[in-house]
Amino acid sequence: MENKTMENTRHKILLIEDDKLDQMAFERLVEEENLPYDCTIAGSVSEARCTLSSDRFDVVIVDYVLGDGTAFDILDLVKNTPIIFVTGAGDEEIAVEAWKAGAYDYLIKDPEQNYLKAVPIKVENSIKHKKTEEKLQLLSGAIMSADDSIYITDLEDKIIFVNRAFCETYGYEEEDVIGKDSNILWKEKPKTDDSKKIFRTFRGVWETGTHHKRKDGSEFPVSHCRSSIRDKNGNYAGVIGVCRNISDHILLENKIKTINLKLKDRTESKN
Repeated sequence: MENKTMENTRHKILLIEDDKLDQMAFERLVEEENLPYDCTIAGSVSEARCTLSSDRFDVVIVDYVLGDGTAFDILDLVKNTPIIFVTGAGDEEIAVEAWKAGAYDYLIKDPEQNYLKAVPIKVENSIKHKKTEEKLQLLSGAIMSADDSIYITDLEDKIIFVNRAFCETYGYEEEDVIGKDSNILWKEKPKTDDSKKIFRTFRGVWETGTHHKRKDGSEFPVSHCRSSIRDKNGNYAGVIGVCRNISDHILLENKIKTINLKLKDRTESKN
């Protein structure tokens, strides 16, 4: 579904290139391959700066050497846009520096311009990478802002992630729990061998009411749900746990029970 969506979507591409022949070669590639690109071409850093100040692009392709600067001058202008460096043969070190500085990928020019054949796949991959990053940021933001305490453990039941609510509820700093067994949460720690055996055979969803303890040793009742996590190949990868402090809920239930008992006693005394 995603591939079909991308095939039917046009992408805005900014090419920053000062060589007229290379500009023409790129335009010819787009036309001959019928690529779904809406292209804008800038011939210098200053022209690119002006273009980027008034428009947004899905991908920026920039030649390393430009008349009034280099491709590194463009990096700060496209913080949230995938950028592909184009360098000449022998400039591989520049390409590595660009990647470290934030460029998504690079192309190496050759006299026959065969490097252009790699443009479609480079562009497609960079857009997919950007979409994946955005989804991860959205998911991370949702988890971090959730009211329930959320933690994730690896295959050995070691905690590898906790959200903000977890730290507030349990009184731990993030660095206090990362790498620790999840059994530090329990009022009564299960035997290590037994808990490991259960964890390694756990594959579904498990929900229970139990008691957990905070860093200071104080205890509180929780509704605790654990669900298995699988990777893209369907292999078991760990567990996500969601815990909700139900102290107020239990307190309310007890008050209701007390009121009901009093009403029952009054009714019986009248009879």
